[in-house]
Amino acid sequence: MEKTARYLITGLLLISCTFRMYAQGSECDQKLSHAETEFNAGHFYSIPTILGDCPEGKLSQEQTVRAYLLLCQAYLILDNPLAADDSYLRLLKADPEYVANDTRDPIDIVYLSKKFTATPIFTPHLRLGFNTSFFRSIYAINTEPYGVSIQNTLRLNGQIGGGIDWNINDNISLCAEIDFASRAYRRVRRGISPGFGVSDEQTLLANQFWLDVPVYIKYADNSDRRIRPFGYFGFALNYLLSAKNLFQYTDFKPNGSQLLAVDPSEKVTYQRNQLNRSWLVGGGIKYKMGKDFLYVDLRYMGGLSNLARENQIFYSDRVPENDKDKIGNPDYYIAKNVTKYRYVSDLFRLDNLSLSLGYIHPIYDPRKVKKARTKSVSRKIRKGGDDK
Repeated sequence: MEKTARYLITGLLLISCTFRMYAQGSECDQKLSHAETEFNAGHFYSIPTILGDCPEGKLSQEQTVRAYLLLCQAYLILDNPLAADDSYLRLLKADPEYVANDTRDPIDIVYLSKKFTATPIFTPHLRLGFNTSFFRSIYAINTEPYGVSIQNTLRLNGQIGGGIDWNINDNISLCAEIDFASRAYRRVRRGISPGFGVSDEQTLLANQFWLDVPVYIKYADNSDRRIRPFGYFGFALNYLLSAKNLFQYTDFKPNGSQLLAVDPSEKVTYQRNQLNRSWLVGGGIKYKMGKDFLYVDLRYMGGLSNLARENQIFYSDRVPENDKDKIGNPDYYIAKNVTKYRYVSDLFRLDNLSLSLGYIHPIYDPRKVKKARTKSVSRKIRKGGDDK
């Protein structure tokens, strides 16, 4: 019985609070309408008193913007610029993406708006997607005394990361990211050991894991449209965290039979230069959802560094335990990729094409700018006076 009574009292309190909030909201709606009527009648002094504290969370966002615009106009007419500035700053806090324009707002409000901005100073974002890599040979190395055919095949991999934009102005940003990416390429060499009308075939599947730190300049559309394009260019530092090679060697016999040799993936990070550089260019579109954005980004990253470590591509990184005399001199041993699979890496670069989906959360910062951008408005005012 006591429990039922407590539930009943709680329910009555919630209903009472709901009705009270609704009554306050309805009262503020009436005050806003009354203030607009008084303003149109030229009774400017009464506007702040009529509105009271209604703009402070008791109106919808659209009504709050109307209320602060009304206060701005009244204070400007009453020659109270400090109060007008404060009202416009509160307007931007209520709606950071509000942009005054001369087709909708009075020219004095447009002029006042040029003294303020809500552009985020910093904008964080997250991204994930897919990529494919392009093997770019700098200098070809062949274990055979004759030419062989080589076919490179694209492989699909993934990446994930995030970054932050430092917004220099409404359109231009300096951006930095930290991304982790899995990359791979596949190379097939045919025409090995030709004879009796057949030849052998060798397949290499290289898998790599990278840490990328891109830094770039971005230009983005800052209009009020829902879909907004952007583009950028810059450079990146790329650190190779790990590299593995998986070999498959097929020995084709004259009688039509095949002998397949394949081993588990072998770590070959020691044969690679781990710190590398690249240039990048990209672009995409942002789609506005509330105050946040979803975006699609297409990026091409061109390698600038040779990935192959020239003094290691022929040799193993370890010495067999049963050969005590050669411990400490691993270069004495030829790597298995040479002896068993008849492969030595080219000197090469690695390019990368990626497609990412991302999420942007702007951190708005309404504030007064140091230098007001009022020249365009002044020209319009002068032009209007000339037309008269």
